[in-house]
Amino acid sequence: MDQIELIRLPNGIRVVLEPMPYVRSAAFGVFVGVGSVCETKENNGISHMIEHMLFKGTETKSTKMLADITARLGDTVNAYTGKEYTAYYGVTVAEELPQLMEVLSDMLLHSVFDAKELSKEKGVICEEIDMYNNSPDDLVHELAQKRAWQGHPLSFQISGTKGVVRGMTREKIMTFYKREYRPERTVLSVAGAFDKNEVVERLRSLFCPGGQGAALGVRRDGIAPDERYGKYYGEKDGTETADTPVQNRPAAGYTRNFSKSVQDTSQLHMNLVFPGISYLDERRHIATVFQSVFGGSNNSLLFQKIREEKGLAYSVYAYGCPYAKEGLVHMDAVTAPNQAEAVFDYTMEVCDTMRNQVVSEETLSTHKALIRTETILSKESVQSRMEGNGRSMILRGRVVSRDEELSHIEAVTAEDIRQFAEQVLCPEKMSVCLVGEMGSAGRKLMRKYEQLASFETIHGR
Repeated sequence: MDQIELIRLPNGIRVVLEPMPYVRSAAFGVFVGVGSVCETKENNGISHMIEHMLFKGTETKSTKMLADITARLGDTVNAYTGKEYTAYYGVTVAEELPQLMEVLSDMLLHSVFDAKELSKEKGVICEEIDMYNNSPDDLVHELAQKRAWQGHPLSFQISGTKGVVRGMTREKIMTFYKREYRPERTVLSVAGAFDKNEVVERLRSLFCPGGQGAALGVRRDGIAPDERYGKYYGEKDGTETADTPVQNRPAAGYTRNFSKSVQDTSQLHMNLVFPGISYLDERRHIATVFQSVFGGSNNSLLFQKIREEKGLAYSVYAYGCPYAKEGLVHMDAVTAPNQAEAVFDYTMEVCDTMRNQVVSEETLSTHKALIRTETILSKESVQSRMEGNGRSMILRGRVVSRDEELSHIEAVTAEDIRQFAEQVLCPEKMSVCLVGEMGSAGRKLMRKYEQLASFETIHGR
Protein backbone atom coordinates (compact mmCIF):
# COMPACT_ATOMS: atom_id res chain seq x y z
CA MET A 1 0.00 0.00 0.00
CA ASP A 2 1.33 3.44 -0.94
CA GLN A 3 2.37 5.44 2.16
CA ILE A 4 1.75 9.01 1.04
CA GLU A 5 1.24 11.95 3.39
CA LEU A 6 -0.13 15.38 2.51
CA ILE A 7 0.56 18.51 4.51
CA ARG A 8 0.19 22.24 3.97
CA LEU A 9 2.72 24.91 4.80
CA PRO A 10 1.51 28.05 6.63
CA ASN A 11 1.39 30.07 3.40
CA GLY A 12 -0.83 27.54 1.60
CA ILE A 13 1.79 25.57 -0.35
CA ARG A 14 0.83 21.89 -0.52
CA VAL A 15 3.44 19.21 0.17
CA VAL A 16 3.30 15.54 -0.87
CA LEU A 17 5.62 13.17 0.98
CA GLU A 18 6.28 9.56 0.01
CA PRO A 19 8.98 7.85 2.09
CA MET A 20 10.86 4.97 0.45
CA PRO A 21 13.23 3.85 3.23
CA TYR A 22 14.60 0.93 1.23
CA VAL A 23 16.43 3.23 -1.25
CA ARG A 24 19.46 5.50 -0.84
CA SER A 25 18.28 8.33 -3.08
CA ALA A 26 15.67 11.07 -2.94
CA ALA A 27 13.80 13.27 -5.41
CA PHE A 28 12.34 16.72 -4.92
CA GLY A 29 10.12 18.71 -7.25
CA VAL A 30 8.28 22.01 -7.34
CA PHE A 31 5.09 22.04 -9.43
CA VAL A 32 3.47 25.37 -10.23
CA GLY A 33 0.02 25.56 -11.87
CA VAL A 34 1.21 27.96 -14.56
CA GLY A 35 1.68 27.09 -18.23
CA SER A 36 0.84 28.26 -21.71
CA VAL A 37 -2.92 28.26 -20.97
CA CYS A 38 -2.18 31.17 -18.63
CA GLU A 39 -1.01 33.26 -21.58
CA THR A 40 -2.38 35.46 -24.32
CA LYS A 41 -1.29 35.85 -27.92
CA GLU A 42 0.74 38.86 -26.85
CA ASN A 43 2.83 36.99 -24.28
CA ASN A 44 2.69 33.38 -25.52
CA GLY A 45 5.89 31.62 -24.41
CA ILE A 46 6.41 33.66 -21.24
CA SER A 47 5.89 30.68 -18.90
CA HIS A 48 8.56 28.78 -20.80
CA MET A 49 10.86 31.80 -20.69
CA ILE A 50 10.52 31.99 -16.89
CA GLU A 51 11.44 28.32 -16.62
CA HIS A 52 14.65 29.04 -18.54
CA MET A 53 15.46 32.20 -16.59
CA LEU A 54 15.25 30.54 -13.18
CA PHE A 55 18.49 28.72 -14.07
CA LYS A 56 20.27 31.99 -14.91
CA GLY A 57 21.31 33.24 -11.51
CA THR A 58 19.88 34.19 -8.13
CA GLU A 59 20.65 36.96 -5.63
CA THR A 60 23.48 34.86 -4.17
CA LYS A 61 24.42 32.46 -6.97
CA SER A 62 25.62 33.12 -10.51
CA THR A 63 24.64 30.92 -13.44
CA LYS A 64 28.02 29.13 -13.14
CA MET A 65 27.57 28.61 -9.41
CA LEU A 66 24.16 27.04 -10.00
CA ALA A 67 25.69 24.75 -12.60
CA ASP A 68 28.47 23.75 -10.18
CA ILE A 69 26.00 22.95 -7.40
CA THR A 70 23.67 20.94 -9.61
CA ALA A 71 26.65 19.00 -11.01
CA ARG A 72 27.70 17.99 -7.49
CA LEU A 73 24.14 16.86 -6.83
CA GLY A 74 24.32 14.49 -9.79
CA ASP A 75 23.51 16.83 -12.70
CA THR A 76 19.85 15.83 -12.61
CA VAL A 77 18.30 19.20 -11.78
CA ASN A 78 15.98 20.10 -14.64
CA ALA A 79 12.63 21.65 -15.53
CA TYR A 80 9.90 21.59 -18.14
CA THR A 81 6.90 23.70 -19.07
CA GLY A 82 3.54 22.26 -20.05
CA LYS A 83 0.25 23.74 -21.11
CA GLU A 84 -1.16 23.68 -17.57
CA TYR A 85 1.82 23.60 -15.20
CA THR A 86 5.59 24.02 -14.90
CA ALA A 87 7.85 21.62 -13.00
CA TYR A 88 11.31 22.07 -11.46
CA TYR A 89 12.94 18.95 -10.03
CA GLY A 90 16.03 16.95 -9.21
CA VAL A 91 17.22 13.55 -7.96
CA THR A 92 20.22 12.98 -5.74
CA VAL A 93 21.62 10.76 -2.99
CA ALA A 94 19.66 10.96 0.26
CA GLU A 95 22.25 12.98 2.19
CA GLU A 96 22.21 15.73 -0.47
CA LEU A 97 18.43 16.23 -0.39
CA PRO A 98 18.68 19.37 1.84
CA GLN A 99 21.04 20.96 -0.70
CA LEU A 100 18.70 20.03 -3.58
CA MET A 101 15.74 21.64 -1.80
CA GLU A 102 17.80 24.72 -1.03
CA VAL A 103 18.99 25.32 -4.59
CA LEU A 104 15.52 24.84 -6.10
CA SER A 105 13.92 27.15 -3.53
CA ASP A 106 16.59 29.77 -4.23
CA MET A 107 15.88 29.55 -7.96
CA LEU A 108 12.12 29.78 -7.44
CA LEU A 109 12.17 32.60 -4.89
CA HIS A 110 15.32 34.64 -5.56
CA SER A 111 16.14 34.57 -9.28
CA VAL A 112 17.32 37.94 -10.58
CA PHE A 113 16.15 37.69 -14.22
CA ASP A 114 19.31 39.41 -15.40
CA ALA A 115 18.76 41.47 -18.58
CA LYS A 116 21.95 40.21 -20.25
CA GLU A 117 21.03 36.60 -19.52
CA LEU A 118 17.54 37.29 -20.86
CA SER A 119 18.97 38.57 -24.13
CA LYS A 120 21.05 35.41 -24.54
CA GLU A 121 18.18 33.12 -23.58
CA LYS A 122 15.92 34.65 -26.22
CA GLY A 123 18.36 33.38 -28.82
CA VAL A 124 18.45 29.93 -27.23
CA ILE A 125 14.66 29.67 -27.22
CA CYS A 126 14.40 30.87 -30.82
CA GLU A 127 16.78 28.05 -31.74
CA GLU A 128 14.56 25.67 -29.79
CA ILE A 129 11.50 26.88 -31.72
CA ASP A 130 13.33 26.31 -35.02
CA MET A 131 14.31 22.83 -33.87
CA TYR A 132 10.67 21.90 -33.24
CA ASN A 133 9.48 23.49 -36.48
CA ASN A 134 12.14 21.53 -38.41
CA SER A 135 11.04 18.25 -36.83
CA PRO A 136 8.03 16.76 -38.66
CA ASP A 137 7.27 14.52 -35.66
CA ASP A 138 6.86 17.56 -33.42
CA LEU A 139 5.33 19.86 -36.02
CA VAL A 140 2.48 17.53 -36.99
CA HIS A 141 1.39 17.32 -33.34
CA GLU A 142 1.71 21.06 -32.71
CA LEU A 143 -0.12 21.98 -35.90
CA ALA A 144 -2.91 19.50 -35.14
CA GLN A 145 -3.36 20.98 -31.65
CA LYS A 146 -3.20 24.53 -32.97
CA ARG A 147 -6.00 23.94 -35.48
CA ALA A 148 -8.15 21.85 -33.15
CA TRP A 149 -8.11 24.45 -30.35
CA GLN A 150 -7.98 27.56 -32.54
CA GLY A 151 -8.93 30.77 -30.75
CA HIS A 152 -8.01 29.35 -27.32
CA PRO A 153 -4.73 29.22 -25.33
CA LEU A 154 -4.66 25.42 -25.61
CA SER A 155 -3.68 26.05 -29.23
CA PHE A 156 -0.53 27.92 -28.20
CA GLN A 157 2.90 26.38 -28.72
CA ILE A 158 4.50 26.14 -25.28
CA SER A 159 7.76 27.73 -26.43
CA GLY A 160 5.87 30.58 -28.08
CA THR A 161 6.68 32.28 -31.36
CA LYS A 162 9.99 33.90 -32.22
CA GLY A 163 8.45 37.33 -32.68
CA VAL A 164 6.81 37.31 -29.24
CA VAL A 165 9.88 35.82 -27.57
CA ARG A 166 12.16 38.48 -29.00
CA GLY A 167 9.80 41.19 -27.73
CA MET A 168 9.72 40.02 -24.11
CA THR A 169 11.11 42.51 -21.62
CA ARG A 170 12.32 41.92 -18.09
CA GLU A 171 9.49 44.08 -16.79
CA LYS A 172 6.82 42.01 -18.54
CA ILE A 173 8.38 38.77 -17.35
CA MET A 174 8.62 39.96 -13.75
CA THR A 175 5.01 41.16 -13.78
CA PHE A 176 3.79 37.80 -15.05
CA TYR A 177 6.01 35.87 -12.62
CA LYS A 178 4.87 37.83 -9.56
CA ARG A 179 1.22 37.56 -10.56
CA GLU A 180 1.13 33.89 -11.50
CA TYR A 181 3.64 32.15 -9.21
CA ARG A 182 1.61 31.98 -6.01
CA PRO A 183 1.62 29.65 -2.99
CA GLU A 184 -1.88 28.31 -3.56
CA ARG A 185 -0.83 27.20 -7.06
CA THR A 186 2.30 25.44 -5.81
CA VAL A 187 2.93 21.81 -4.87
CA LEU A 188 6.16 20.45 -3.39
CA SER A 189 6.76 16.72 -3.84
CA VAL A 190 9.36 14.59 -2.07
CA ALA A 191 9.98 10.87 -2.53
CA GLY A 192 12.75 8.55 -1.42
CA ALA A 193 14.88 8.17 1.70
CA PHE A 194 14.31 11.09 4.08
CA ASP A 195 13.29 11.99 7.61
CA LYS A 196 9.80 13.46 7.50
CA ASN A 197 10.21 15.94 10.35
CA GLU A 198 13.52 17.24 9.02
CA VAL A 199 12.14 17.64 5.49
CA VAL A 200 8.97 19.43 6.62
CA GLU A 201 10.94 21.83 8.80
CA ARG A 202 13.39 22.46 5.98
CA LEU A 203 10.63 23.18 3.47
CA ARG A 204 8.90 25.47 5.95
CA SER A 205 12.03 27.55 6.43
CA LEU A 206 12.84 27.64 2.71
CA PHE A 207 9.40 28.34 1.23
CA CYS A 208 7.76 30.40 3.99
CA PRO A 209 10.43 31.98 6.19
CA GLY A 210 9.19 32.83 9.65
CA GLY A 211 6.29 30.43 9.30
CA GLN A 212 3.95 32.98 7.77
CA GLY A 213 3.52 35.20 4.75
CA ALA A 214 3.86 34.07 1.16
CA ALA A 215 7.24 33.28 -0.35
CA LEU A 216 5.94 32.93 -3.90
CA GLY A 217 3.79 36.03 -3.89
CA VAL A 218 0.77 37.23 -1.98
CA ARG A 219 -1.91 34.66 -1.35
CA ARG A 220 -5.26 35.99 -2.55
CA ASP A 221 -8.07 35.99 -0.01
CA GLY A 222 -11.28 34.19 -0.82
CA ILE A 223 -9.73 31.65 -3.20
CA ALA A 224 -9.61 28.03 -2.06
CA PRO A 225 -6.01 26.82 -2.38
CA ASP A 226 -7.09 23.45 -3.78
CA GLU A 227 -8.82 24.92 -6.82
CA ARG A 228 -7.21 24.35 -10.21
CA TYR A 229 -6.14 27.59 -11.81
CA GLY A 230 -5.61 27.38 -15.55
CA LYS A 231 -5.90 30.83 -17.12
CA TYR A 232 -8.24 29.70 -19.87
CA TYR A 233 -8.66 33.09 -21.44
CA GLY A 234 -11.90 32.94 -23.39
CA GLU A 235 -11.49 35.37 -26.24
CA LYS A 236 -15.15 34.85 -27.11
CA ASP A 237 -16.17 36.19 -23.70
CA GLY A 238 -14.23 39.05 -22.15
CA THR A 239 -15.89 38.82 -18.75
CA GLU A 240 -13.30 36.52 -17.14
CA THR A 241 -10.97 37.96 -14.53
CA ALA A 242 -7.56 36.85 -13.36
CA ASP A 243 -9.13 35.13 -10.36
CA THR A 244 -11.69 33.03 -12.23
CA PRO A 245 -10.94 29.34 -11.51
CA VAL A 246 -10.48 27.02 -14.46
CA GLN A 247 -13.81 25.31 -13.77
CA ASN A 248 -15.64 28.55 -14.57
CA ARG A 249 -13.65 29.60 -17.61
CA PRO A 250 -14.83 28.82 -21.14
CA ALA A 251 -13.90 25.45 -22.55
CA ALA A 252 -11.68 25.45 -25.62
CA GLY A 253 -14.19 24.23 -28.14
CA TYR A 254 -12.92 21.68 -30.65
CA THR A 255 -12.85 22.75 -34.32
CA ARG A 256 -12.90 20.08 -37.00
CA ASN A 257 -10.38 20.87 -39.75
CA PHE A 258 -7.96 19.68 -42.41
CA SER A 259 -4.47 21.19 -42.15
CA LYS A 260 -1.16 20.61 -43.87
CA SER A 261 2.42 21.81 -43.95
CA VAL A 262 4.59 20.98 -46.97
CA GLN A 263 8.10 19.98 -45.88
CA ASP A 264 11.11 18.73 -47.82
CA THR A 265 11.06 15.18 -46.47
CA SER A 266 10.84 11.73 -48.03
CA GLN A 267 7.90 10.73 -45.85
CA LEU A 268 4.46 12.00 -44.96
CA HIS A 269 3.52 12.44 -41.30
CA MET A 270 -0.20 11.95 -40.75
CA ASN A 271 -2.01 12.87 -37.53
CA LEU A 272 -5.71 12.12 -37.17
CA VAL A 273 -7.46 13.87 -34.30
CA PHE A 274 -10.70 13.17 -32.44
CA PRO A 275 -12.23 15.16 -29.56
CA GLY A 276 -11.53 13.24 -26.35
CA ILE A 277 -12.15 13.73 -22.63
CA SER A 278 -10.61 15.61 -19.72
CA TYR A 279 -8.33 13.95 -17.18
CA LEU A 280 -11.04 14.69 -14.59
CA ASP A 281 -13.67 12.73 -16.54
CA GLU A 282 -14.93 9.60 -14.77
CA ARG A 283 -14.24 7.66 -18.01
CA ARG A 284 -10.51 8.34 -17.91
CA HIS A 285 -9.68 4.74 -16.92
CA ILE A 286 -11.74 3.44 -19.82
CA ALA A 287 -9.80 5.84 -22.03
CA THR A 288 -6.51 4.37 -20.81
CA VAL A 289 -7.49 0.82 -21.80
CA PHE A 290 -9.09 2.06 -25.04
CA GLN A 291 -5.87 3.84 -26.11
CA SER A 292 -3.80 0.74 -25.38
CA VAL A 293 -6.09 -1.45 -27.48
CA PHE A 294 -6.45 1.14 -30.26
CA GLY A 295 -2.82 2.10 -30.79
CA GLY A 296 -0.80 2.15 -27.59
CA SER A 297 1.47 -0.82 -28.13
CA ASN A 298 2.87 -3.31 -30.63
CA ASN A 299 -0.14 -5.48 -29.84
CA SER A 300 -2.67 -2.75 -30.65
CA LEU A 301 -5.16 -2.98 -33.50
CA LEU A 302 -3.57 -0.12 -35.43
CA PHE A 303 -0.04 -1.51 -35.18
CA GLN A 304 -1.08 -5.03 -36.08
CA LYS A 305 -3.18 -3.92 -39.06
CA ILE A 306 -1.03 -1.17 -40.59
CA ARG A 307 2.51 -2.30 -39.79
CA GLU A 308 2.43 -6.04 -39.18
CA GLU A 309 -0.32 -7.14 -41.58
CA LYS A 310 -0.03 -4.52 -44.35
CA GLY A 311 3.55 -3.28 -43.92
CA LEU A 312 2.55 0.31 -44.71
CA ALA A 313 4.31 2.23 -41.93
CA TYR A 314 7.23 1.81 -39.56
CA SER A 315 5.70 4.12 -36.95
CA VAL A 316 1.99 4.03 -36.13
CA TYR A 317 0.43 4.65 -32.74
CA ALA A 318 -2.35 6.41 -30.85
CA TYR A 319 -2.16 8.62 -27.78
CA GLY A 320 -4.38 10.82 -25.67
CA CYS A 321 -3.92 14.48 -24.73
CA PRO A 322 -6.32 15.20 -21.85
CA TYR A 323 -6.59 18.63 -20.23
CA ALA A 324 -8.63 20.07 -17.36
CA LYS A 325 -11.84 20.62 -19.32
CA GLU A 326 -11.44 18.69 -22.55
CA GLY A 327 -9.00 16.54 -24.48
CA LEU A 328 -7.96 14.99 -27.77
CA VAL A 329 -7.22 11.51 -29.06
CA HIS A 330 -4.47 11.40 -31.69
CA MET A 331 -3.50 8.72 -34.19
CA ASP A 332 -0.05 9.23 -35.72
CA ALA A 333 1.55 7.44 -38.67
CA VAL A 334 4.68 8.03 -40.75
CA THR A 335 4.61 6.55 -44.24
CA ALA A 336 5.55 7.09 -47.87
CA PRO A 337 3.25 9.62 -49.59
CA ASN A 338 1.98 7.00 -52.06
CA GLN A 339 0.89 4.80 -49.16
CA ALA A 340 -0.86 7.50 -47.13
CA GLU A 341 -4.27 6.83 -48.66
CA ALA A 342 -4.09 3.14 -47.71
CA VAL A 343 -2.98 4.01 -44.16
CA PHE A 344 -5.94 6.37 -43.88
CA ASP A 345 -8.38 3.72 -45.15
CA TYR A 346 -7.12 1.01 -42.80
CA THR A 347 -7.21 3.44 -39.88
CA MET A 348 -10.87 4.11 -40.63
CA GLU A 349 -11.39 0.35 -40.79
CA VAL A 350 -9.87 -0.08 -37.32
CA CYS A 351 -12.01 2.78 -35.99
CA ASP A 352 -15.10 1.11 -37.39
CA THR A 353 -14.12 -2.20 -35.75
CA MET A 354 -13.65 -0.59 -32.37
CA ARG A 355 -16.97 1.26 -32.58
CA ASN A 356 -19.01 -1.78 -33.59
CA GLN A 357 -17.32 -4.82 -32.07
CA VAL A 358 -16.30 -5.69 -28.52
CA VAL A 359 -12.71 -6.83 -28.14
CA SER A 360 -12.14 -10.41 -27.02
CA GLU A 361 -11.60 -11.20 -23.36
CA GLU A 362 -8.11 -12.37 -24.26
CA THR A 363 -7.31 -9.01 -25.86
CA LEU A 364 -8.79 -7.14 -22.92
CA SER A 365 -6.82 -9.23 -20.44
CA THR A 366 -3.59 -8.74 -22.40
CA HIS A 367 -3.89 -4.95 -22.42
CA LYS A 368 -4.86 -4.76 -18.76
CA ALA A 369 -1.77 -6.80 -17.94
CA LEU A 370 0.31 -4.50 -20.15
CA ILE A 371 -1.03 -1.38 -18.40
CA ARG A 372 -0.49 -2.95 -14.98
CA THR A 373 3.13 -3.79 -15.81
CA GLU A 374 3.80 -0.34 -17.29
CA THR A 375 2.19 1.36 -14.28
CA ILE A 376 4.21 -0.61 -11.73
CA LEU A 377 7.50 -0.27 -13.61
CA SER A 378 6.94 3.46 -14.14
CA LYS A 379 6.60 3.97 -10.38
CA GLU A 380 9.68 2.06 -9.27
CA SER A 381 12.07 5.03 -9.13
CA VAL A 382 12.11 7.91 -6.66
CA GLN A 383 11.84 10.37 -9.55
CA SER A 384 8.74 8.74 -10.99
CA ARG A 385 7.07 8.65 -7.55
CA MET A 386 7.91 12.28 -6.89
CA GLU A 387 6.78 13.42 -10.31
CA GLY A 388 3.60 11.33 -10.38
CA ASN A 389 2.52 12.57 -6.94
CA GLY A 390 3.26 16.21 -7.74
CA ARG A 391 1.55 16.09 -11.12
CA SER A 392 -1.53 14.37 -9.69
CA MET A 393 -1.85 16.96 -6.92
CA ILE A 394 -1.37 19.97 -9.19
CA LEU A 395 -3.81 18.70 -11.82
CA ARG A 396 -6.42 16.78 -9.82
CA GLY A 397 -6.11 18.31 -6.37
CA ARG A 398 -5.31 14.92 -4.83
CA VAL A 399 -2.87 12.06 -5.19
CA VAL A 400 -4.20 9.04 -7.05
CA SER A 401 -2.42 5.99 -5.66
CA ARG A 402 -1.10 3.19 -7.82
CA ASP A 403 -3.48 0.70 -6.21
CA GLU A 404 -6.50 2.92 -6.84
CA GLU A 405 -5.46 3.46 -10.43
CA LEU A 406 -5.01 -0.25 -11.10
CA SER A 407 -8.31 -1.20 -9.47
CA HIS A 408 -10.15 1.14 -11.83
CA ILE A 409 -8.29 -0.31 -14.82
CA GLU A 410 -9.22 -3.84 -13.79
CA ALA A 411 -12.91 -2.88 -13.68
CA VAL A 412 -13.03 -1.77 -17.35
CA THR A 413 -15.08 -4.08 -19.57
CA ALA A 414 -14.98 -4.82 -23.28
CA GLU A 415 -18.34 -3.11 -23.70
CA ASP A 416 -16.98 -0.02 -21.90
CA ILE A 417 -14.28 0.20 -24.57
CA ARG A 418 -16.74 -0.25 -27.43
CA GLN A 419 -19.04 2.46 -26.08
CA PHE A 420 -16.10 4.82 -25.54
CA ALA A 421 -14.90 4.20 -29.11
CA GLU A 422 -18.43 4.84 -30.37
CA GLN A 423 -18.44 8.20 -28.59
CA VAL A 424 -14.91 9.25 -29.59
CA LEU A 425 -13.95 7.71 -32.94
CA CYS A 426 -16.51 9.62 -34.99
CA PRO A 427 -15.39 10.24 -38.61
CA GLU A 428 -17.67 13.28 -38.85
CA LYS A 429 -15.72 14.89 -35.96
CA MET A 430 -12.23 13.87 -37.05
CA SER A 431 -9.50 16.31 -38.03
CA VAL A 432 -6.56 15.54 -40.32
CA CYS A 433 -3.09 17.07 -40.17
CA LEU A 434 -0.35 16.32 -42.71
CA VAL A 435 3.31 17.34 -42.58
CA GLY A 436 5.95 16.42 -45.14
CA GLU A 437 6.11 15.61 -48.83
CA MET A 438 2.56 15.84 -50.18
CA GLY A 439 2.59 14.93 -53.84
CA SER A 440 -0.91 13.83 -54.79
CA ALA A 441 -1.47 12.36 -51.31
CA GLY A 442 -2.68 15.65 -49.87
CA ARG A 443 -5.36 16.08 -52.54
CA LYS A 444 -6.52 12.46 -52.27
CA LEU A 445 -6.80 12.62 -48.51
CA MET A 446 -8.65 15.93 -48.63
CA ARG A 447 -11.23 14.40 -50.98
CA LYS A 448 -11.66 11.42 -48.66
CA TYR A 449 -11.95 13.76 -45.73
CA GLU A 450 -14.64 15.82 -47.45
CA GLN A 451 -16.62 12.68 -48.13
CA LEU A 452 -16.78 11.75 -44.44
CA ALA A 453 -18.95 14.74 -43.51
CA SER A 454 -19.23 18.45 -44.09
CA PHE A 455 -16.48 20.20 -42.20
CA GLU A 456 -16.00 23.66 -40.80
CA THR A 457 -12.70 24.88 -42.16
CA ILE A 458 -9.66 23.93 -44.22
CA HIS A 459 -6.29 25.41 -43.36
CA GLY A 460 -3.12 25.39 -45.39
CA ARG A 461 0.28 26.44 -44.24
